[in-house]
Amino acid sequence: MREKPCKSLSDILTELAECVDHTSTFNVSVTREGLYERSMLQWKRQKNSSPKNTLYINFLGEYGIDNGALKKEFLTEMLRGIESHLFEGGDTGKAPKYSITDYMNDNFKTCGEIFAVSVAQGGPPPNFFNKWCYDYICSGTINKEEMSRDNVTDPELIELIEQIDAADTNSITNLSERILASGYSGPIIHERKAAIIDAIVLHSAVRIIPVLQQICDGLKLYGFHNLLTHRSDSCLQLFVPGHLKKVDAEFLELALAPVFSVEGSLRRHTECRIINFLQDFIQKLEDEEELATPEEKGTSKTSNCITVGSFLQWLTGQAHIPLIASQREGFKIHIDFDHDCNVRYGNHNICYPVVNACATSITFPTKHIGTYQEFQDIISEAINGSQEFGRH
Repeated sequence: MREKPCKSLSDILTELAECVDHTSTFNVSVTREGLYERSMLQWKRQKNSSPKNTLYINFLGEYGIDNGALKKEFLTEMLRGIESHLFEGGDTGKAPKYSITDYMNDNFKTCGEIFAVSVAQGGPPPNFFNKWCYDYICSGTINKEEMSRDNVTDPELIELIEQIDAADTNSITNLSERILASGYSGPIIHERKAAIIDAIVLHSAVRIIPVLQQICDGLKLYGFHNLLTHRSDSCLQLFVPGHLKKVDAEFLELALAPVFSVEGSLRRHTECRIINFLQDFIQKLEDEEELATPEEKGTSKTSNCITVGSFLQWLTGQAHIPLIASQREGFKIHIDFDHDCNVRYGNHNICYPVVNACATSITFPTKHIGTYQEFQDIISEAINGSQEFGRH
């Protein structure tokens, strides 16, 4: 289908956000334990409202009221859960797993709905799709000429292709049963290796077409799928890795908005020192993440691995840069300073930073932060020990 005249991604997302029905709420109540599994069940169970409405999240057992931050945190964690449970592949893009159980339970349709809600209501985009999968979602066809072994994400089929590559004239016949089961019907001989592999590549794509169609059904929410068919070039960056800028130290530093005391005062001096500590801490997170191996690059807070993204999520509920330009330009993290905790609590050994994710603000206890090491210890313990909203 011909692409309509160009619109910016911000314009497209603003148009999508306007399709959310704010007259009611779509309520999802879950515990944090088993969040992905429980949320998939509860999402499909809702009978009194629709995901077309404003998503409202209640983490059972916590006191937080969802003014937006809980929704963003929920959507961030759900997209991570969907990616790890239902998709497979590498950093350049993933494809849905071939799962009859998830297909029969309409889990991929639910994924499509969650993707649409996330993009329309301020959550992260599903920025992990293999490009051929995205192209199929937009056009409904597979471009066979663009398919290659790099598009195969199923570990068993990857292994089979590697074994075919390594096979000689005699040993290739030992793979006959698996080759035939993978869609190839010609002679299984050494000279036909390239044709055999091409058939397996196509088979790996064709067998997940019903899954992709189910995702398309979910993406019809808010008319998102229709937008994708007409604005595929503009929306590609939402789905395919390598196009959107990730959260980095520079973005966070530009967003910091400290409320300082009077210039020249002792309090102002203390506050500036803490801001310097914060900047050093953010930059250290980025440096460590760049040096980490692929296995070490965890982004979930539950892994006790703090990244720039997980630090932002701890502060605000989201781990992504806002997608709409006006929201991105106006994004600020307000920083206050508590100089009087002794007055309220008497003699005590430690206080932790207090985060208000809905207001996008953090308050640092100045009495307990005299050195960078103290700052690092206190904030690291606060982040790793405060997943739940009520404990921030």
